[in-house]
Amino acid sequence: MAALVLPRSGELNRRVQIRLQTDTANAGFGLTASYSTGIARWAKKEPVRSLELRAGVNTGELPTDLFWFRWGTGTKPEDFTTSHVLEHNGTRYRVLDSIDVGDLRQFTRVSAKYLGAV
Repeated sequence: MAALVLPRSGELNRRVQIRLQTDTANAGFGLTASYSTGIARWAKKEPVRSLELRAGVNTGELPTDLFWFRWGTGTKPEDFTTSHVLEHNGTRYRVLDSIDVGDLRQFTRVSAKYLGAV
């Protein structure tokens, strides 16, 4: 079994905005997305590797990136839903799932899918 590798000091170096997306019906019988103000947190961002891609094949959603947040207020796994988006550096990602890494209550890892520019 592979050893658990947690982020080191200084690796949470990306400022990420965590927002809740709400879709409302519009006059054209479509949906209009609106976003909460959200919260800003420091995160580590990394591309998805083969293990996460295989997991995505099973669910039908392919994650593109992983975000690591220090476990705490607003960043516990139960705080993230599929209605949340992450914004970083002018790009938006949809949250697919989140886990408490190693069940240690130290870091939350979020699998996300790239959506495009904000």
